[in-house]
Amino acid sequence: MSISFNKIVLVGRLTRDPETKFATSGTQVTSFSLAVDRDYPKDSNEADFIKISTFGKTAEFVAQYMTKGRLVLVEGSLRINKWEKDGEKRQMAEVVASRVKFMETKAQTNGSNHGSTMSRNEPNDDTAFFGSDDAGQSDEIPF
Repeated sequence: MSISFNKIVLVGRLTRDPETKFATSGTQVTSFSLAVDRDYPKDSNEADFIKISTFGKTAEFVAQYMTKGRLVLVEGSLRINKWEKDGEKRQMAEVVASRVKFMETKAQTNGSNHGSTMSRNEPNDDTAFFGSDDAGQSDEIPF
């Protein structure tokens, strides 16, 4: 077996409020679209719009706290979904997120013109980088 690695890290703004569905197994699936600015060519005003899917606890976190316009960091893996419709082969890329974190404080969000007003129950933590880390996981280097 060959070695492979599939990891994506994106920073961008939600283009709409997340949508939640439930799989037949009962697992929560929450999806949203992320606008990520292009850095090439320099001073470009173009962005890519990337479909993001989350599952389980991460999906619960996204559904409860994320809203249109929020600046977030998404960490996950790339998947290319392939299907056939009317005899034509199609494919679409999506990121399956394992971690989603705020990249600005509530005060910064409320002071900007991006997105909607925070109407959902938000965490009481007013610090940047609040996220959906799994319990017991730490960002600290273990040595």
